[in-house]
Amino acid sequence: MRERVDTTTKDHGTGKQQEQISCTTTTTKACDDKRYSSTLKYFLSKYLQFIKIPHRQDSILKTVQYSLWLLSKIYRNTVIPGNTKRHHIPHRMSDALMKLSGEISWARYVLRFFGLPAAIDGVDIRSWALENNSKRLGQVMSWTMIAYYPLEHLAYLCYKAPSVSWLPYCAITTSNACKNDVDSISNNDRYNHSSSRLASKASAWSCRFWLTYLILDIYRCTLSLRELKQNPHQTSKSDDLASSSASDKNENNNNNNNNKLTQINKQDSEVATVRTDVRTEHLQIVRNILFFLPAVNWSLPNWDTQPWLHNDLVNGLCWIESMVGLLQGVRDFQQI
Repeated sequence: MRERVDTTTKDHGTGKQQEQISCTTTTTKACDDKRYSSTLKYFLSKYLQFIKIPHRQDSILKTVQYSLWLLSKIYRNTVIPGNTKRHHIPHRMSDALMKLSGEISWARYVLRFFGLPAAIDGVDIRSWALENNSKRLGQVMSWTMIAYYPLEHLAYLCYKAPSVSWLPYCAITTSNACKNDVDSISNNDRYNHSSSRLASKASAWSCRFWLTYLILDIYRCTLSLRELKQNPHQTSKSDDLASSSASDKNENNNNNNNNKLTQINKQDSEVATVRTDVRTEHLQIVRNILFFLPAVNWSLPNWDTQPWLHNDLVNGLCWIESMVGLLQGVRDFQQI
C-alpha cells in the first residue's frame, strides 16, 4: 500500500489513470482508518481512566438506572393514534425497562460491599486532637458511612435471601399485632416475613445515616466556599502580574520576562483551580439538595408500604441528581 501518489507520469492511458485513482482511494482509506483507530483509542483510554474511581462507576450505573426508569414511563404513556387502548408493545417495553432498572439497582447494592473498607480507611482518630473543624467534620462523615454500609449489606441479604434467618423474627415483630400476624402464617413463610421486616428496617436506618451525611456534606461545602471567598488575593495577584507583564514586554531582559511569565502562569493556574473548586462545591450542594427529599422518604418508618412521597417524584429527583453527578464527574476528570 502506497503512502503517496506518483503525479509525475504524463501517460494519460486508461490503465495508468485507473492505477492512480485506485492508489489515491487506497491512501485515503488508510488515512481514514488510522484516524478512526487513533480516535477510538483516545476515547477508550479516557473512558478507562474515568471509570477507575469506584464512585464514577456507581455514577454511571445510577444514571443508566434512572434513565431506564424515565424511558419506561415514556413508553408506558405511549398511545396508538386512533385507538382508545394503549399500545401493547410499549407496555411490554416499559415493563422490560423497569425490570432492567431494578436489576441495576441491585447491582449497585453489590458494589456497596466495596465501600466499607474505604470508609474505615478514611477514619483518623488523631485528627480530633487538631483544631481543624473541617477535618473533624470529615471524620464524622466517615463514621456515618461506616454505619451506613453494614446496614445496606444486611438489607440486601435479607431482600435477596429471605429464607435465611439473619435475625430471629421475634426480634423484629415487637408489637402484638405483628406477632399475631406472624403466628397466623405458615412456618415456611415466617423466615420470609421476618427477613422482609428486617430488610425494611435496616434500609430505613441506613438512609438515616445517609441523610446525616448529606446534611454534614452541605455544611462542609458551605465552609469550603467560605474559605475560598476569604482568599480573593489570588485573583488580585494574578491581575497585578498580568498588568506588570504587559509593561515588561518592552524590556530587554529575557530572564526577567521568563520568570515573570512563569509566575503569571502559576498564578493563573491557581485561580483556575479555585474557580474549579467553587463550581465543584456548588454542584455538590445541588446534588445533596436533590437527594434530600428521597433520603427523608426512605428514612421514615414503613417507607416501603406507606411512602411519604410518590415514587415518580422520588425517581425524578434521583434522575436529575444522577445527571448533575455525571456532569460533576466529567468536569472534575477534565481538570486532571
